[in-house]
Amino acid sequence: MKYSIKVSEVRNGSENLKGLATLVLGDSFKVGNIAIMNDPNKNQLFVSMPSYKTSQVDDQGKAVYKDIFNPTTAEFRKELYDNILNAFNELQEHQAGNSYRVNINEKDTTMPEFSVRVTPYEKENSNIKALASIHLEDCLAVNNITVNESKEGKMYVSMPSYKSKQLDDQGKAVYKDICNPVTGKFHDKLYKAILDGYDQAKEQSKSSIVGKINENKDKINKQDANKSAKGVEKEHHQPSRDEAR
Repeated sequence: MKYSIKVSEVRNGSENLKGLATLVLGDSFKVGNIAIMNDPNKNQLFVSMPSYKTSQVDDQGKAVYKDIFNPTTAEFRKELYDNILNAFNELQEHQAGNSYRVNINEKDTTMPEFSVRVTPYEKENSNIKALASIHLEDCLAVNNITVNESKEGKMYVSMPSYKSKQLDDQGKAVYKDICNPVTGKFHDKLYKAILDGYDQAKEQSKSSIVGKINENKDKINKQDANKSAKGVEKEHHQPSRDEAR
């Protein structure tokens, strides 16, 4: 799979944040906010993928964070992280300006293959109707994608985003996508697959609910039938007065 990595230094960030990387997959899908961190204990750099805070807590009661974007195979994880760190080292060693870009597998011009997983999400007073994830080329996963419903009742896809320091005309914080399709063609193909997946998940959910209702009805009917049969059986074996004597 073709991909490119762009790295830049961070000079006014936290003590351990040394750089940022942006990954573009097959000229079709971009992921930003990949952090290049320094481990002070080992005095070496490592890659940290963008993450989001979940509602879960660990054994110490602290919030659990999950990666928004992550390699799903050990082989690709090593390849990707090594390439990011090598690109950052090239930037530092050769003073290649404010940023440095490296291209991998340039001859591969195919659009990335992907699969979609959508889970319906129902919460009162929320416009979020489903949570989705995509798997690219069977080696990369993008999580925390949502399917939302507008005030007009139209469904749309929202990619993971972060709160920037910018404000809009009304003084509200501006949110920027962490990852997003780069080309219109891939955008349409990806978003259609997610929305189609949402429709299918809804139908499956309805079928499951109807199936459970029918299953419960069958159980109740069987129980009633057994009670009736036992009642008839008891009445059938009731001894007569002569037999009782």
